[in-house]
Amino acid sequence: MAAPERTSRRARRRGRARAGEGGSGYTPSIALRSIDGHLTRTGTQVMAWYRLAAQAWSFRSDGQREVLIRQIAAQLGEMQGRWLHMRVTTRPYPVHMWAESFDQNAMGRMPDVPGALGWDGFLEGEQRHLMGLSMADKEVFLGIEVSGRGLLDRWVERAAPVLDRIAPSAVRAELAALESEVNHLDVLVAGSGLDAVPASAEDMAWLMHRSVALGLPAPRGLSSVPRGVSTWEAEDLAAFTEGVDLHQEPYAPTVQVVGRMRSQTVSRNVAVLSLGLMEGLRIPEIDDPWMQHSDRLPFPVEWSARMYIRRPEDVTGELQRQMGKVRSQIRHYTHDHDLDPPMSLARQADRVLEVEDELTTGLTQLNTRLYGWWRIAVSGRDEAEATTRAQQVVDLYRPKVQIEHPEAQYRYAREFIPGEPLASTAYRRRGSVTWAASGVPAATASVGDRRGIMLGETCTATRRPVAWDPWLAQEVRRASGLTAIVGGLGSGKSFLTGLVVYKTLRAGARWTVLDPSGPLAELARLPELAPFSRHINLLRADPGILNPYRVVAEPRPDHFADDEDPERAWKRERSLAAATRRRLVLDVLSGLLPYEISRQPHTRIVLLRAVREVGGAPDRHPGMVIDTLRRHAAEGEDHAGVVADFLDERRELPQAALLFPDETRADPWHADRDYRLTVLTMQGLSLPRPGSPREEWTDNEALGVELLNLASWLTQRTIYDADRNLRKGVALDETHFLSQVPTGKVLIDRLARDSRKFNVRALFASQLAGDLLRVSGFASLVNAVFVGRTDDEEAQSEALRLLRVPTDVGYEEMLGTLSPRPRHDDRPDDTPRQFVFADGHGGVEKIRIDLEAPHLEHIRDALDTNPDAARVKPRAAGPAGPELTAPDEPTPLPAAPRQPPPSAVVPDLDGDDIDLRGADTRIGPVGDADPVLVGGVRAGAVQVVSADVLDRADLDSAELFDDEQLDLLDELDDEWVVDEPRTGQDPRPDPDGDGR
Repeated sequence: MAAPERTSRRARRRGRARAGEGGSGYTPSIALRSIDGHLTRTGTQVMAWYRLAAQAWSFRSDGQREVLIRQIAAQLGEMQGRWLHMRVTTRPYPVHMWAESFDQNAMGRMPDVPGALGWDGFLEGEQRHLMGLSMADKEVFLGIEVSGRGLLDRWVERAAPVLDRIAPSAVRAELAALESEVNHLDVLVAGSGLDAVPASAEDMAWLMHRSVALGLPAPRGLSSVPRGVSTWEAEDLAAFTEGVDLHQEPYAPTVQVVGRMRSQTVSRNVAVLSLGLMEGLRIPEIDDPWMQHSDRLPFPVEWSARMYIRRPEDVTGELQRQMGKVRSQIRHYTHDHDLDPPMSLARQADRVLEVEDELTTGLTQLNTRLYGWWRIAVSGRDEAEATTRAQQVVDLYRPKVQIEHPEAQYRYAREFIPGEPLASTAYRRRGSVTWAASGVPAATASVGDRRGIMLGETCTATRRPVAWDPWLAQEVRRASGLTAIVGGLGSGKSFLTGLVVYKTLRAGARWTVLDPSGPLAELARLPELAPFSRHINLLRADPGILNPYRVVAEPRPDHFADDEDPERAWKRERSLAAATRRRLVLDVLSGLLPYEISRQPHTRIVLLRAVREVGGAPDRHPGMVIDTLRRHAAEGEDHAGVVADFLDERRELPQAALLFPDETRADPWHADRDYRLTVLTMQGLSLPRPGSPREEWTDNEALGVELLNLASWLTQRTIYDADRNLRKGVALDETHFLSQVPTGKVLIDRLARDSRKFNVRALFASQLAGDLLRVSGFASLVNAVFVGRTDDEEAQSEALRLLRVPTDVGYEEMLGTLSPRPRHDDRPDDTPRQFVFADGHGGVEKIRIDLEAPHLEHIRDALDTNPDAARVKPRAAGPAGPELTAPDEPTPLPAAPRQPPPSAVVPDLDGDDIDLRGADTRIGPVGDADPVLVGGVRAGAVQVVSADVLDRADLDSAELFDDEQLDLLDELDDEWVVDEPRTGQDPRPDPDGDGR
C-alpha cells in the first residue's frame, strides 16, 4: 500500500488528481478531525474522554453524600488550567443483551410442556414487555483537555507524510508528550468520586451518534463497532455526520434535526435551554443534586456542560474585587444610613470572610474556582411537543434555579458535539469546584445485575429495570445466599416470593418452599410446572414425617471432597449433625410441655439426660426418649415420670403423630423422582400472635411453633440430598417464629453459612426485621434484603439496620409510604407492591415489583391471595371430585362413593386424583330430601368434612368435649362420619336446634 500512497502524494504535489479522485480531500462538517482510542482531535485541541461510573445517591447518609461531593470536587480541582466537556445522555436498556445473558445463564432448565408456556415464549414475552416500558440507562461522559495544539503541532501533522521519512522522531514527539499527560489523567479520574474509565470505541461511537443526531431516537441496532477498530480518521467521521441535518427558522424556539434511521427519514424538534441564576442550594441536607432533577421527567434529557478550571493566580485578583464590592455595600448601609444590611448581603459578607481566609491560607483543591456553561436539550415529535417539554424543565427547577430559553438554537445544539466551539458566552456561571460537584451528574439508581430474572423497575428519581440473579453472590462474589423479605400484612411478601420462585424455576433452579398458609402451592398446579412439582400438606402426611431425628440431614462424604482432610471433615460434620438432632429433640419436647412444667430447671435436666442416652443417630425417634424417661422414673427419678406423662398426653394429639413414626412403614420422606419444585404447606396450623410471650401460648399454638420449626428443618434437608453445584433455593415463610426457639436460630445460621458451599439461595420471610436481627450473626451474613411497607417506628428502624441503611436521617418514614393507596378508594388493591431492595453488593433502591406482562397473567391469578366473594361459583347438583391430596400423604377413605366428572379430574404424578376445580368442601345439611352439592360434595344422610378446607368459622360450629380442647387439625388423617348428632355438654347455645 506504500507505493500507491506515494504516487498519490506526488500527484497532489503536481496539482493533478488521479482519475476518480476529486480535486480536494474530504473535510468533515464538524470540528473533529480524528478519533484515536479515547482521544479526540480538532485543529486546536486534543481531549481525552472518560465514562463515569454510576453513583448511588438514595439511602445514603448526608455524611456519605458529602464525602462523595468532596471527592468529585478534589478531582476537578486537580485539573487547573484545563477545559472540560461533560455530556450526559441516555442509552435504551439493552434488552437483547440481557436476554442473551439470561438465556446463557439459564443452565439445566426444565423441558417444555406441550400446550403450556415454553421457554422461548417466556423469554420472548419478557423481552416484549421490557421493550414496551421504554426505559433507559443514564450515561455520563467527561472530556478533559489534554493539550492545546499550537501552530507547530498543526504544521507537523500536515507535514507528517514527508517528515515520517526524514525525521520520524519529530512526528511522534507530540504523541509521546501526550502519552504522559493521558496516563496522568487516567489515574486521576479513576479515583473515588468520578470512578471513570477511558471510553471504549463503542462508547465513543455512541457519544458521537447521540451528539450529532441530537434528539433523534436512539439507534437500537448500534451495539458494537467492528472488532479491533478504535480509530476514526477524518474521512471515517462521515459515518456520524452523513444523513443528519439541522435546520432552524429565524427566531424559532427549536431546531429541527432530520436523519435517516433504518432507511426511513425521521425528524425531531429540539429545544436547547441554558442554566441561569441559581440560589444557594443546600445539598445534601435539603436539596438533591441539581443535575439529577431532570431524571424525574418522563422523557429523556440531554446535558452538555463546558467548564474551565481556573488557576489560583487568575482567581486572586477577581476575588479581591468582589470582596471590595460587598464591603462597600455593607458600609453604605451601616455608616451612611445607620441601617442593618439585608440578610442576603450579610451572607455574602460571611462568604467574603471565608474567601479572604482561603486567599490568606492558600487555595486548596476544594476551593478551586471555575466558570462554565450548562445546556439542557429536550426533543419532541414537533415544535409544540418540544416547547411543552422545555416548559416542564423550567417548571421543575423553579423557583430555586432559573432556566433560560435562548435564541440561536442551531448553534446551541451543535455545542453538544465533542470539539465544537461555544455558541455564546451568555449565561456563564461562576463558582467553586465543590458547587459544580454538588450537581453529581452520575447520580442514578443502580441496583441488581444484567443477567438475572426481571423483578420490576426502580421508582425513585431514575426509572430503570431491575434484574437479579440469586446465585451471582455464591458463584461469582463468594458471598452468602441469605435473603430477608420483611414487611407487614399485605405488603406483598408472598407475591414477591412466588415471582422469584417461578422465574428462577424456568431458568433451571430447584426450589423447596415452606408456606404454612398455602397460597404458593398454586405454583405446583401451573401447567408448565406441574409435571416437575409436588405439593405436600405436612399435617396430612404419614406419621413421623417430622421426626426430629430425620429432618436433620446426614452429611455425605462427597460433600467434603475439596477439604484438606475429607475424612476428618466428614466425621466432624456427622458429630455436629448428631448434636443438632439432640438439641432439636430437646427443644421440641420442651415445647410440647406446659409452660409451667417446661420452665422448671429439673425438667430440662431429666429431658437432657434422656435425650443424651438415646443419642443423635438418624434412626431414632422421640418415642425412645419417652421410653427412657419411663425407665428413669422406675429407677427413682419421679420428675422423669411426670414429664413422660405429659409427653404421652401430647402424643395422643393427631398433630403430634407427625413426630412419632410408624415403625412398620418405610421412611416417609423419600423422593422417587427428581422434582424441581416441592411446596410444603400446613394449612390450618395454629400459631401464636407474633410477639406474644411464651406463657400466653395455648397448647396447640406451642405445638404449631414446634411443627413449623421441624418443617423448616425438613425443608433445608433437601439441599443436602442434591448435588451441591446445582442451583437450589429454600423459601421459608413465618420465620419470625423460628427466631423464638434456639434450634430455629441454629437453622437460620446453618442455612446462611452453608448457602455458599451448597449454592443455595435462602429466602426468609418475616413480618418484623427485629425477629431476624435477634438471630446471632444474621445481620452480618445476610446478602440481599427486601423490605416492604412497615408502619411501626421500631420495626422501621430495625428494617433499615437490616438494609445497612443509615438510621435517624428520615428514611424510617419512607418505609411507611411504600405501596401507597388512597384512603377513600374502595376498589380492590391489586397495584404492584413496592419494596426497598438491597442487592448485597452496594445497591439500595426503592423498586416496584412487576408481574404485569401479558404472558404472565396466569401467574398473577395463581399468586393472587386477595379474597373476592365474586369468585364463588354457583352450587349445582352433581358429583364432585375427591379432595386434593399430596403425593406423599395417605389418601383418605371416602364416606360414600363419589364419582367426579372425567373433565374435572386429572391424574397427578403418583396416580392420585386431583380436582382442579378447587372444590370447597364444607358441612352439608342432613335429611331425606334430594341431595344437593355443598361446595362440590353431595350431602345426604352423612356429613363429610375435609380438614384441609376447615377454617376457624367451621371450628365455631363444631362440637367440643368437656375435658378436651380440640383444634381444627384434630381430624386430619381421615374424614369422619357422624350418623347422628352427639349430645355432649357443650355450654354454647345451639341456634339451629338440630343438636349440632
